[in-house]
Amino acid sequence: MVSDLPDDLLARPLRASDAERWAALLQAVEEVDRRNENLDAEDCAEELADPELDLERDTLLVLDGDGRAVAYQVVRLRAGPPPEPRLHVDAAVHPAHRRRGIGTALTAAARRRADELGAAVVTRLAESASDAIALAECAGMRPARWWSELLRDLAVPVEPLPPPAGITVVGLGPPYEAARWDEPLRLAHNSAFAGHWGSAAVGPTAWAHHRTGTRAFRPGNSAVALTGDGSIAGYVLSYEFPADTARNGARDLYVGTVGTLPAHRGRGIAGALLAHVLQGAAAQGYATASLTVDAENPTGALGVYDRAGFRLHRREVTYVRPGQSSSGGANRASASIDGTV
Repeated sequence: MVSDLPDDLLARPLRASDAERWAALLQAVEEVDRRNENLDAEDCAEELADPELDLERDTLLVLDGDGRAVAYQVVRLRAGPPPEPRLHVDAAVHPAHRRRGIGTALTAAARRRADELGAAVVTRLAESASDAIALAECAGMRPARWWSELLRDLAVPVEPLPPPAGITVVGLGPPYEAARWDEPLRLAHNSAFAGHWGSAAVGPTAWAHHRTGTRAFRPGNSAVALTGDGSIAGYVLSYEFPADTARNGARDLYVGTVGTLPAHRGRGIAGALLAHVLQGAAAQGYATASLTVDAENPTGALGVYDRAGFRLHRREVTYVRPGQSSSGGANRASASIDGTV
């Protein structure tokens, strides 16, 4: 658990009944940090229902004497390139309770959990989050990778871009046919990202919960590129968060994953998929589209996104503390994956 918390605070694991309380905390954090990460109670309930998340061992909620949430931490163990796994840390402290040592106590708890598992500690922070970055560096973490959040104004017309010969672009819904698409998409995704910085194969349970089973998934704004024999050459999966729309007053389509299988790269498949998805989003009244990309992506993704009209909006950085058993550096760990073209 957590040690060295202020005496007026109590820490316990998150519970399924905490969705409203957790969402209120996240909203207070967003008011100050402005990371454009808006989640409502339904989103939080979905996270708490993750079948691969051990609430008792891998979550913490810090409460004041009146039962209000003042901080949280969620850690997720993920496979990583040998020799060590990675413990991804997501945490925040209510702005009214910062500089009380709460973040330091949570970070220490995450380090202890990582050391139990022989894992690297990994967290992703806004480049502008100076306090959180200072805390990470004091905990022995170092910057390992930078990420660019890109934005596309859909008021600017999207030029059609036909797929290359022998490729057909097909929408994924609605309705989304999970029995037809889930496993081929998952296998295509794992192939597209194999060998990329920080990537690890996604299993069926995680795929269904986080990629295509989430309430944010928009199959009508997602598509696959199929070869003549019906196999997947590339894909785009998109999401919409109602809490974002409620806060910002405009709809944003988050292009969560863009992937092209290695044998089909360099043919313009990703560009054709993006044009298809963006044209549809503009017609449906979305104001913007956004995505996040590894600033050092090796497959030319940045150029594809630039040609599709995306522009830099903000940057984030992944911080890493190698595990105690590691003889390597920070390049053994990572945050989320973005796109291969």
